[in-house]
Amino acid sequence: MRKIDKSTILSQNYKHSVQKFKKDEHEPYESKYKRDYYTDMKMSLLYCQKGLCAYTEQMLCEPIFIAENNWDNEKYKNLERLEKDKIQGDIDHFNKSLKSKNAFLWDNLFVVATHVNCRIKGRQEIIEGILKPDSNDYDPYKCLSWIKDDTNKDMDIYIFSPNKNLSIDKQKKIQKMIDILGLNCIDSLRQRQLNEWSDRYEMGFEVKPHQYITAWNMTLTQLQVANKQ
Repeated sequence: MRKIDKSTILSQNYKHSVQKFKKDEHEPYESKYKRDYYTDMKMSLLYCQKGLCAYTEQMLCEPIFIAENNWDNEKYKNLERLEKDKIQGDIDHFNKSLKSKNAFLWDNLFVVATHVNCRIKGRQEIIEGILKPDSNDYDPYKCLSWIKDDTNKDMDIYIFSPNKNLSIDKQKKIQKMIDILGLNCIDSLRQRQLNEWSDRYEMGFEVKPHQYITAWNMTLTQLQVANKQ
């Protein structure tokens, strides 16, 4: 799960409207405001996330859909191009306890794969901010390790785990968030893609991953270390 820079909000219409809300006085999430701004919020978030799920880094849309020329001065304008099967994922409230009164708080919103949002993260309200991907102090390479999953007997699969250089307390908090955010929920699918890239790398071809960036960077480091031995 890589760090996300959410400092840019391309939907000025959403940005200006949400700035008018006073603290704890947002519109209810299931309201006309959601209907009017959902697409703007989602596409602005996907722009910041480079089209990837904020947690699993699975690709949710092609780069063409998040190019800056898709926005006019206020809104996302290419609605006619948004075929349902082309833009995947749901808006997730990182801390769901804020949803009732701060439903449209930009700092609390991400776009994530539907499976993660509905089946894994679910109703979790009290969560740690230790793996919040837009936090100033979040660094995946300091928080996470990439290790072989010894519980899987069918194939060699690597998964995210807490960095063993951290304190036991931090490792426990990180492991809890790894589970809540579903970082390893697509381990088999992700591993097949990583294996393909690894084979290409070993044959001398250039690899430019379009998804699973953090997992690939950690895999690449392991390959480079192994090749030096």
